[in-house]
Amino acid sequence: MNFRNKKNRETIEIGGQDSFLDLVSNVVGILLILLMVAGIRAQNSPREPETINPSTPIIDHKILDDIQTNYETFQEKELVAIKLRDDVNSMHEQMAILDEHIQAQAIQHAQLFDMMTSARAAIDTVAEEKDQETKNRIEYQRQIQEIETKLGQIDRTKQWLQSNRPQATVIENIPTPISKSVGEKDREAHFRLLGGKIAYVPFLELFEKMKLEIAQNQNLYFKQKKSENKIGPLDNFYLEYMLAVYDMPMQDAYGTGVGKSLQLEYAEMVPVRESLGELLNNALVLPDSELKRRLKMYRQDIYTITVWVYPDSFEEFTELKKFLYAQGYRVAARPLDFGVPISGSPHGSKSAAQ
Repeated sequence: MNFRNKKNRETIEIGGQDSFLDLVSNVVGILLILLMVAGIRAQNSPREPETINPSTPIIDHKILDDIQTNYETFQEKELVAIKLRDDVNSMHEQMAILDEHIQAQAIQHAQLFDMMTSARAAIDTVAEEKDQETKNRIEYQRQIQEIETKLGQIDRTKQWLQSNRPQATVIENIPTPISKSVGEKDREAHFRLLGGKIAYVPFLELFEKMKLEIAQNQNLYFKQKKSENKIGPLDNFYLEYMLAVYDMPMQDAYGTGVGKSLQLEYAEMVPVRESLGELLNNALVLPDSELKRRLKMYRQDIYTITVWVYPDSFEEFTELKKFLYAQGYRVAARPLDFGVPISGSPHGSKSAAQ
């Protein structure tokens, strides 16, 4: 706001009003003089009731009344103009005082702005340090939780082994080829050996269904810290799994922050009943057994046969391995203790085929 220009404009306006008042006063003064001259002439002129001289001026009283009325009106307007001039002068003084207050407030505002800028810079510095501490704490908590989960699994396995120690079983030593891990591009077909019975495990099929289900409901899972779900049954097996949401440090073009990560905690194959499949002896002998029907679906040069073996079926696994080698398949063994389900995890190991 430019008060200097406004002051100049007000000064010009006030000067114009003063000139107008002077002009009005001059006109009124002239009219008064003319009125007085006319009155004097009227008083000094001789009165001749018999004869009237046409050249003698006649005073019109109506004009005199109009002049008197106009004079009074001019006086009233002059008083109003004087009052307006006084009001304008008073407003001018108030504007000068207000201008001084505004300038003082502008100086104070600049000082406060500098103080606020300094305080904000200090707050940003402290916030960055807090963000880094938060990220470190989240990462430590995630690592501790992962370690605690693994320790709990080890403790449960140890307790079960101590209470269900099986008798030693003699297994025939058969020379086998050197084993190698199944690669990401290699395919596997899964079977279970429990109680001398072999059953097909739809491991890959259920995992594909799980991936599709997670992709379709991803937004819902991100709203919950942990989510458990079940898919199936398929070929007499369910797939039970749990997802967890973790805070993860993330960095983008705008800086470093904390994002959400959806992770698979575990996935377990749960049979509809424990006694599944067919006796291995029958499966190897009968031409239309479920095992042979399944094997016809898998080419030897593409698929590895992965067998999840429990302690009571080690002898059967030896026979099965001989049969699969004769058919040209690579074989991967996955020994399990009693009570431990067939499971998958992002932290698990790959099968080793021979």
